[in-house]
Amino acid sequence: MENKAVEKPQSSRPTLFDSGWMEKFFNAPLDEFFTMGKVMNVPAVNVSETDQEFRLTVAAPGMEKKDFKVEAFDDMLTIGAEHEREEKEEKNGRFNRREYNYSSWNRSFTLPENCDASKIEASYVNGELKIMIPKLLVKETKQVKNIAVN
Repeated sequence: MENKAVEKPQSSRPTLFDSGWMEKFFNAPLDEFFTMGKVMNVPAVNVSETDQEFRLTVAAPGMEKKDFKVEAFDDMLTIGAEHEREEKEEKNGRFNRREYNYSSWNRSFTLPENCDASKIEASYVNGELKIMIPKLLVKETKQVKNIAVN
């Protein structure tokens, strides 16, 4: 009989720059990630990093600034939106078929330890929600200079 170590379950939420979710993505059954509800309601997110900040760009065309809710709590960043588009009524006020166009979604990310969550900024321009997460300034350690005693 073969003994196997029990692995600690990992968080299902992606982190900003951890590649562990990618391995899970490629090794999980397709229906776990590609259910129609998720594909239709969850927008794509690009994450990039500079020396000063992390940047998230969320593709969310057709929304308005007031539709978004962005929260940072402890080590989590949660981005969500709700939007109901109003359909123009026909002239005679009757519909043969009318489907409400309502969208709602939430995404959560684990924030890295070296970010300043109190200074996160968000803007919505041209169908993209942009979130800037500043990095904490790390003071450079000064080199110790050994002085010879004469």
